[in-house]
Amino acid sequence: MLEEEQVLHHRYHIQRQLGQNAGRRTLLAQDLHTQELVVLKILSFSSDFRWEDLKLFEREAETLKSLSHPAIPHYLDYFELHLPNCRGFVLVQSYIDATSLQEWIKRGRTFSEDEVKQIAKALLNVLSYLHERNPPVIHRDIKPSNILLKGDRSAHQVGDLYLVDFGSVQTAVREIGTMTIVGTYGYMPPEQFSGRAFPASDLYSLGATLIYLVTGMHPSDLLQENLLLEFEPVTHLSPNFVQWLKLLTHPNRKQRLSSATVALKALEQPFVQSQLIESSTTSTPLTLQKPVDSKVSLYKDEETLEIYLPPEKLAEGVGAIGCYFLMFCFFTVMSLSWLSVSVPSGNWFVTSIGLMFFCIGIYCLCQPAFAANEHTRIHIDQKSVTVTKTAFGRRQQVFHASRNNLYKLTYVKRLYRQGSEGDIEEVSPELKIWARQIATYSGHYQDISYRIGQSVSADNKTRFYGRLTTPELDWLAQELSNWLGLPISRD
Repeated sequence: MLEEEQVLHHRYHIQRQLGQNAGRRTLLAQDLHTQELVVLKILSFSSDFRWEDLKLFEREAETLKSLSHPAIPHYLDYFELHLPNCRGFVLVQSYIDATSLQEWIKRGRTFSEDEVKQIAKALLNVLSYLHERNPPVIHRDIKPSNILLKGDRSAHQVGDLYLVDFGSVQTAVREIGTMTIVGTYGYMPPEQFSGRAFPASDLYSLGATLIYLVTGMHPSDLLQENLLLEFEPVTHLSPNFVQWLKLLTHPNRKQRLSSATVALKALEQPFVQSQLIESSTTSTPLTLQKPVDSKVSLYKDEETLEIYLPPEKLAEGVGAIGCYFLMFCFFTVMSLSWLSVSVPSGNWFVTSIGLMFFCIGIYCLCQPAFAANEHTRIHIDQKSVTVTKTAFGRRQQVFHASRNNLYKLTYVKRLYRQGSEGDIEEVSPELKIWARQIATYSGHYQDISYRIGQSVSADNKTRFYGRLTTPELDWLAQELSNWLGLPISRD
């Protein structure tokens, strides 16, 4: 057994024990090299040791090593422990002198709605950082004892918050259940009981934690209706905040707010909350039919899926064609002006500029013709995905990736962001398919994507030059998701 005042690795002077559970101990120690206090997390080879525990322990160390955020402990060291009475592995991380939310509640502290919102915003920013990593980092054990709050409330500020204990962390989204079930009962979403976890799983755990703060009750002690937590009778919260918490803790992950970023925007801007709720929940029917007037064709069987996007008719793009024609006229006039001056004088430099303007004008004139004759074909089989474009008999491959490297679809159906002047503006719906492959120039993994289609706006039901309609994008997104077995990310 490890004793106080003992020095490990010729460097870490044990001060006291912070926590202990099966096969693990957490100690406070002083780093004799820096004189700073540190946390030692020890996994020992005890009688109840499991290899799965070592896998999670090593994953925690590797994850912390890759993270750099002021609200997350910093990785400092990792080493094997070889003592006569204790063998195992030690993870060293920075010490945060703060008290857990669970301990604050036990001490009798209460939190106002405004303070709980402050806590939610701080933690959503941390989750945005984690979930937007590549691959996403999913904590899987967010609960009051793993959230530290430093200092007492002052000047309308609740204090600094920290997310700790990455011992259950997952670094990939798993659609298929495994035997590894981690988390804490009451704070775990239903999907984690089958070994699956997603970024939305962390949102559920955060919502359950916030409900604990406003009720003072463990989530498992609350009444439930169809797995929905019934917390309203024991709280006095605003209707908007109640609705937000309900969306965060919906038992069906596809009915939750889709990401930490969307959840943060819905919390900060209640006046667009209804639109954001629409975008973040899955209200799309399980089976979408092809729009009646669509010229897009789709073929699929068990081995192949192929999407054909026909060229746009010139009549449907009168506005865009007019723009190209005006550009052609402008550059033609410019080129004639330069040539009329340069040719008589023999100035070849000025002549070259005039010819350049003339070529740009010709390009502007030809562009609508190429677009109006460009056929796009997306072919996916068991080995690869290939996108080719054909115009005037010329075929060009514009995207290629291995089928195994496909990992997500992103579809922005309705998204709002803050404009340059502080107003709220809409982002056009867009459907993309993503793959991860090794870059030839660096040898590192990189993400590549292909934009399958884009609509003018979330309400667009008529075709516009170069764009698909929103119903067409809805249909294609659902077909691709079902056939590939990939989730549709809304961010």
